[in-house]
Amino acid sequence: MVRKSIIVMLGPAGSGKTSLVASLGKWIEKKQLVPVLYVNLDPGAPYTPYAAEVNIREYVKVEDVMAREKLGPNGALIRSIELAREYLPEIVERIGRSPKPYVLVDTPGQMELFLFRDLGVEFVEAMRRVGYIIGVLIFDHLLAARPQDVVSLRLLATIVQLRLGVDVIPVINKSDVSSETRERLSRALSDSSSLLEELKSERGLLGEMSEKVVGVLDEYRFATRVPLVSALTWEGLEELYDMLHEIFCACGDLT
Repeated sequence: MVRKSIIVMLGPAGSGKTSLVASLGKWIEKKQLVPVLYVNLDPGAPYTPYAAEVNIREYVKVEDVMAREKLGPNGALIRSIELAREYLPEIVERIGRSPKPYVLVDTPGQMELFLFRDLGVEFVEAMRRVGYIIGVLIFDHLLAARPQDVVSLRLLATIVQLRLGVDVIPVINKSDVSSETRERLSRALSDSSSLLEELKSERGLLGEMSEKVVGVLDEYRFATRVPLVSALTWEGLEELYDMLHEIFCACGDLT
């Protein structure tokens, strides 16, 4: 069995997980000439812009659960995730049998369904037998508009790392924004001193708490480069791939 490089995409609803899975996969296949296995773990996604060779909807569909168990959309999503756990061994086996060395995993639109329920932890644990796993945590640039938003992004990346036990790269998606906004984001994301300087403008408990969180993250080496990428134009995908490659090869860190 070929040991695989496994990338698990996570992020809030609307952050562009599915679009980035499709774009990054195409970029890897075109630029690196490496075949990619696409995996969809969202039982509520009837369409994906990539061809999912392994698709949770072959086993569980949200609309079927809604009709069968008389549940609303949210209840059916939660129930679907519970039902999906039964099929994890077969899903992992199918991924392991594939000759393709790169695996891109698209997770449910509601991140908490994967991150804070048993499905995510059990999937990651099972996939360790198949290859090395990296999480990519995706945010829309609108969620990093203020300095405390950037702190929240870094903190959430740490929570994902602790919860799933994998290396995590946070990225800003949909970076088709003004050069001024890009420059500010890049500076705040890559340089803690610049971020702390911005946080000084926040008065009271919020600013003080944010500064302390940044200090803790830096102390425990949770600092990381945060690439700005665009699923639409493919900007930043090479930098993201290089960071993934560094971790897979264990030949560098992210600081």
